[in-house]
Amino acid sequence: MTNFLLVAVVVLTIAVALLFLMTLALAREIGRVQVRLGPLGARMMDTGPKIEQAGPSFSGLVDHLGRSVKVGGHRDKPQLLMFTAPSCSTCKSLLPGLRAMARAESDLDVVIISDGTPEEHQQFLAGANIGTELSYVDARDVGIAYQVGTTPYGVILDEHGKIRGKGLTNHMAQVESLLNALESGTPSLQHLHAQAKSA
Repeated sequence: MTNFLLVAVVVLTIAVALLFLMTLALAREIGRVQVRLGPLGARMMDTGPKIEQAGPSFSGLVDHLGRSVKVGGHRDKPQLLMFTAPSCSTCKSLLPGLRAMARAESDLDVVIISDGTPEEHQQFLAGANIGTELSYVDARDVGIAYQVGTTPYGVILDEHGKIRGKGLTNHMAQVESLLNALESGTPSLQHLHAQAKSA
């Protein structure tokens, strides 16, 4: 009986060791695939205003510091609209990067557009530390006009209010892909893929 238990323990130990090695090998392969793919751009949905169209414009909005905010339309510099929600933890994790981006890109206006109750906004802002670089606006109508169904979602507008890029932005690399679409003046790969599917 003792010999049987000893053999069973040895076999189980070897099996666990093999599973551990297989898990490490799988993790390594997944890492290699991610390196080959590189950072993906913002994943664009097929709803809402299209790329190269003028986005809906809004005026008379007020941000968290009482400043007047205008969304869309003709303006002095491009505008990045980041659609968030108070309960979205991913949205909150993007705020430090967005704040740094707003400081570094002085020729870009970054507006965070949210929807919720005053209490939810207050709680969100209490731990967000977004400073003065970003404008935080409670504007459900803007999200409806741009047909944003999930957050975090970004839309980049040029000086004329035209949409140059848009998509789901779970990581700062995806947010930066929207800036690349603006700077290059060419549609993103996601936009070209969506066009090919509709053709």
